[in-house]
This record gives sequence, structure tokens and C-alpha cells, in this order.
Amino acid sequence: MLIYEPHHFDLIKNYEVINLNFPSHLHRCYELIFVVEGDMEVIIEQRSCDLHTGQYLLILPNEIHSIVTKSQARAKICIFSPDYIPTFQRMIENRSLENPIFFLSSEAEKIISRTLFKNDTNLLAQKGSLYLLLSELMVQTTFIKAEKKDSELLHTLLTYIQEHFTEAISLHSIAVTLGYSYNYLSKYFNANVKTTFADFLNGTRISYACHLLRTTEKNMTEIAYLCGYDNIRSFNRNFVKKTLCTPKEYRENIPLMYLDLHPVHTSSKESNI
Repeated sequence: MLIYEPHHFDLIKNYEVINLNFPSHLHRCYELIFVVEGDMEVIIEQRSCDLHTGQYLLILPNEIHSIVTKSQARAKICIFSPDYIPTFQRMIENRSLENPIFFLSSEAEKIISRTLFKNDTNLLAQKGSLYLLLSELMVQTTFIKAEKKDSELLHTLLTYIQEHFTEAISLHSIAVTLGYSYNYLSKYFNANVKTTFADFLNGTRISYACHLLRTTEKNMTEIAYLCGYDNIRSFNRNFVKKTLCTPKEYRENIPLMYLDLHPVHTSSKESNI
């Protein structure tokens, strides 16, 4: 089973996990893992990466990955949006990392430990720390051209939806654009994403609507249009279906609703650091 997490717009979120095991999943964010103590295995695109105490690992957007703890491990995880590091995001396009595992120099670790893995830090300081961390990473690895893989069609599909979900798209139109038959693409999508295209598209649109409700003062009609809906009734119906509340209720209860809609990882212990 593959889990796809369609949210993570303009987001940085931190977790502390103990003995984490998480199935294959992907999302549009970067995922930074730091092993505080112990050992864990992270499988990225069918490549096994063994992580030990003191090591960092960076997972790129839309890389299929899973996490396995065979004995015991305590780790910190930072999920952050590509929107936070646009320069690096442009550099990584159509590329992957030769080795995603790295260490931080003592000087960089002093700075980064004050800002990352904390949810109450100044946003500008966090963005600066992310670029410092990435510069440390690139001293220890290099970019390689992304190889074609079995999941290439899945990546193509999900990337296309992420780039066009605000438009009037359908699986029929995507099939024509990508050169596949509709029946094949429908079966492939259902088998790999474990949901229908319509439900997936609505989930992506509503996640974006939640982001707009949190970060803008746009009215409901504007938000519905920006999310790809051609009428407010359809927008309201799908919003209630996904969040169990109306857009107005969501906006009035943002702190509570925001936490409910972003449960990225779970473990025996999870806390804001």
C-alpha cells in the first residue's frame, strides 16, 4: 500500500519519534530525519539507507519512502515545504541525491540546533538554517540525474495533478495529455494510490483551500474558484466531506483544525520539540 499525503503547503512541522515504523508514502515536502540515538532504516525508492546516531538524512519531494526501526531509535523529523527553499528546489529539478545521508559540522550544528526541530522559532531564522543545512549536505554528496523507475508514471501523474489541480482537469484529459488509455490509467491510479481520482483531486483541492483559509482573507467564492471549483455549492459539499465542517467553521477554528489536518507521523511518543 502507498500513502500519498497531498497537503503541506507553506509548511514547516517538527516531530520527535521513538521506534518509528511507517509504511511507504510520499508527499510534496522535504523530509529531514536526524537520529538522536539508535539505528533505523529508511527505504527511498527501493534503496535502503541505514541511519545511525548523529546522522542526518534528506528525503526529496515525491520520493517514495518508508521507515523501519528494527531494535530501537529516537529521532527528530522536520517536514518542510519546497516553498521555503526555492533556490534549492530549482537546483534539484529532475535530479536526485547520490547519497542522502550526511553529518553537520560542529559550527553548523550549533546554529541549526537553535532553529530547526522547533515549532516556535522565527520563520526567517528557520529558512536561513535550512539553506545552511543544505550547503553542508552538498559538500558531502552531489546531484545525479534521476533514473527512470517503476514508479515513474505514478510520479508523473501526481506531479501533473499538483501542478494543475486548480484547473478543470479530469482523468480523461490527463490520459489524453500523457498518451495513455483512460481505462489503463484509471486502473493504475486506483491500484497505486488506493483511492479514486475524483476523491484524490478533491482532497488536494480542499487541502489547498485550508491553506488559503489559514493564510488569506479571501472570501469563500474566491477560494472555491482558486481551488478549481466552478461553483460554491460543489466547493462547500466537498469541503464538509473532507473536514467534517464548513469553510466558515474551519476559518473560525484555525488553531484546532490545523493540528487535526496535519498528522504526518505517529509513534509511541510524539511531541513538539
